[in-house]
Parts: sequence; structure tokens; C-alpha cells
Amino acid sequence: MAYTVKNLSEISGVTVRTLHFYEEAGLLKPAYYGSNGYRYYEEKELLQLQQILFFKELGLTLKQIRNVLGKSDFNQIAALYSHRKALSCEWEKIGRLLKTIDKTIKHLKGGKKMKDKEMFDGFNITLVKAKKGQSYSAAEELVAQSVKNPTKSAEDVEKRGKAYYENIAKTAHALFEELVYCIKKGLDPADDEVQKIIKKHHAFMGKTHNATKEVYQAFAQLYSEHPEFRKQLDPFHPKLAKFMADAMRVFADRKLS
Repeated sequence: MAYTVKNLSEISGVTVRTLHFYEEAGLLKPAYYGSNGYRYYEEKELLQLQQILFFKELGLTLKQIRNVLGKSDFNQIAALYSHRKALSCEWEKIGRLLKTIDKTIKHLKGGKKMKDKEMFDGFNITLVKAKKGQSYSAAEELVAQSVKNPTKSAEDVEKRGKAYYENIAKTAHALFEELVYCIKKGLDPADDEVQKIIKKHHAFMGKTHNATKEVYQAFAQLYSEHPEFRKQLDPFHPKLAKFMADAMRVFADRKLS
């Protein structure tokens, strides 16, 4: 079945103007043009638009989306599995924070009293407790202690708003993409080009953590060993976690004291 740009706008919720912009940006071309000059889209284009919207929800810029979709080895099914994994992780975070909000409301209304520890359930969710014998548990503890002005209530999360967290995600994703480009170029983690990117990453981490040499080395260990951290990086490139961790260690040794 073929859809005009107006039909596609109606079923997707994306405005006609935006669909035209996606075409101009090289993100979504019509399947064909009719003799009347109308644009027509088929199932392939609908699935392409779905991918664009998924990547936007995950915080990627249009330039990043175009680069991903334009790769010769882009696999749509693999991408959907990746989206599902990322959204499931986000859903888990939101679910835990919602429970904390509900418990806090009951607590403040004089209902069921919260335990002190419960007030912080859901924050820093990636720093899950390591199983006995796992080597990264000390690194987790060090990173957790390095947080600057940690969020202490659901109200703080609401004040910061969605845009705050989207901006953090976009910045991190942009850095990951730059490092992936270095991997594809065959650069060494110690290369100057790679280290310039890592310098930006260190500055980015320094906004939320006291990114001392020890803390940054702990982050490197978590990127390379912790399954929750690796889940964030593997969708970008299977070698990114190790490459980034190695580059971070080089930076810490050279630039941090």
C-alpha cells in the first residue's frame, strides 16, 4: 500500500513539514513520485521513519541518525533489539523512581513511614550492587561517592526536567560516536585524536562527579567490566567499551594527578 505525505503524516503524527525536512536531510526519501508530483511512501519507508523516531527518542541527533541509517551494514532487526533493550532499561529506571515518588507522598502525608534507604531507591540505578567476588565492586563504590550534589528527592528530578536528561544523553552519545569513528579509522587509544575526545569526556563527567584520577580510572573499569555500563556502549560498537576504557586509562595516567 502506498501513502501520500499527508497520509503518512496522519498515521505517524509527524507533520508534513517535518517529513519534507527529513527528505531534504537525506533521512527519508519517498518510494517514488507520481505523475502528479506527489510523494508516495511504502512499507520500507514507514519502517525507516519508525527507526528515525526510535533513535530520536533515545537522544540521537539527526546527523547521528543519518550516519547510523546510512551504514552499509545497518541491520534493522538488530537495531530493533537494541532499541528494545535500551527502552526496557529506561522503563526499569522510571518504574523504580515512580515507586519512590509514591512511597514519599505516603510518607509526607503521614501514611506508611519510609526507611531512610528507601528515599534514594532508583537513583544511580546503573551502579547496581556487584555479586560477591566481582572485581568492579570497589570501583562502583568509589564512583558513587564521587557524585557532586546527588539528587536527593523526586522533586529535584521533576525540577530538572526531561530536557536536562535528554541533553546529557545527547552529549554522551555524540562522544561515543566520535570514538566509534576513531575505532573505524584504526586509531590507537593513546592517539592524540582519541585523547582529545577523552579530554571532552573527562570534562563532561566532571560536571556531575569529582573526576579525580582514581575516580576516572574507576569509571574506565566499569565501562570495560560492568554489564550495565557495557549495555550502554555495545549498541554503538562492540569494541567501544574496551577502546574507551583503555583511552580513559591513558588520559588518567598522562593528565590527572
